[in-house]
Amino acid sequence: MKIISKYKDFYDYLVQDHDADLTYVRKIGFVDEYYDDLFNKKDIYIPYYSKHYGYNYNEYYVKNRMNGELCFDNFIFGIYPYVYSQPILRIYYYTKGCIENKIIILGKDLVDGLKKNDKESQDKIIQLAQQEHDKLNYDVRVKVFFPKHLYYKVNQISKYVWKIECPEIFYKIGAPVFVKDYSELFNGENNNVYTNECYENKNKTIHYITNISFQKLQENILKYWYDELNDLNTYINIENFLWSVKQEPEAKPDNKTKILAHGFDLKTSFRKM
Repeated sequence: MKIISKYKDFYDYLVQDHDADLTYVRKIGFVDEYYDDLFNKKDIYIPYYSKHYGYNYNEYYVKNRMNGELCFDNFIFGIYPYVYSQPILRIYYYTKGCIENKIIILGKDLVDGLKKNDKESQDKIIQLAQQEHDKLNYDVRVKVFFPKHLYYKVNQISKYVWKIECPEIFYKIGAPVFVKDYSELFNGENNNVYTNECYENKNKTIHYITNISFQKLQENILKYWYDELNDLNTYINIENFLWSVKQEPEAKPDNKTKILAHGFDLKTSFRKM
């Protein structure tokens, strides 16, 4: 597979294909249709408002956050044929009269410990959040905390980390790689390479951004899944998708073509002699 792209990605280095007979033009694209229902199962957590906003943000919830409040969230992305959820931790804080939030991408060891309700992992995540909170430019120094509501308790982390096989969505959007439209991943202080393209589409309702390079996003949304994805199968799966969409559908002749193919005349219905 020959990859044509402005930017390299992690799976580009998995294979050295010097005699490629397949080309992947990895150019960013935007999809305004909503297909979350294809992978939204009852036992996983996808914010209901992502259907309407395209990313995990809701003005009502943000306005009612408290300084130092912690909550779990997720970034959803896809690499054919699977859709993945990367768990994250949001730390809310006040600065200049506004509520902002800091994102911490959670790794596998810490998350798996939280899933087991491990006390050491719970203490570690609080310490990590407090350290990050103390680095921020905020108005009032506070201790970080999880709200008492059951929905945000530490042992609920399993709702935010999942993997679902869903090849259908990739054929719907026409790409082997995508991420849902999260502003935190495409805009920010690091002068993201995709900012201009996203800005040009700001007036559209975008649900998925396709053919991205994960290494060029603002956050490492592969962190929990990296050991699994940094594997030859990732490259092969993308290749398989490209081969499948490249195959021309089998031609289905109409009735007239069938009649002529069998030697009959269209006017008389008798075989031509």
